[in-house]
Amino acid sequence: MLRPTSEDLGALPLFGGVPTDALQRFSERAESVDVDAGAVVFNEGDPARSIYVLRSGALEVVKRRLAGPDGCAPAGEVHLAPIGAGECFGEMSFIDMQPRSATVRATQPSTLWFWTYSSIHERYRADQKCAMLLVMNIARELSRRLRKTDELLARM
Repeated sequence: MLRPTSEDLGALPLFGGVPTDALQRFSERAESVDVDAGAVVFNEGDPARSIYVLRSGALEVVKRRLAGPDGCAPAGEVHLAPIGAGECFGEMSFIDMQPRSATVRATQPSTLWFWTYSSIHERYRADQKCAMLLVMNIARELSRRLRKTDELLARM
């Protein structure tokens, strides 16, 4: 398993501002998984148990689309966004403790780093300032995505 170094983590927006000693602890708690192209990381509606960072490869976020009552919108899936190397995902469920809101699938062979919620909670108990930085970084990412969505909706 290829774990991230504290330097790897320090370069990621998710861990921006987190002190080196805490980055080392996050590095030690990281898990890694390789996924093949086409493999699903998690499905919409799944329980959430981890937060992820894409180390290498490419992923996509898709959401189920239900058929419209008038039949003009067929059922299927809607492509919401690509996920590139260094980006975090799965963070929404970390914040709101709800099931996964979308499906994440590999579009090419990919390597992911992930942390279980229990490992992040351990960091919270040990160092609340560090945990607050992590939550603020997640909030910034969610805000950035919401602004992008607002812009897309305004152009429709």
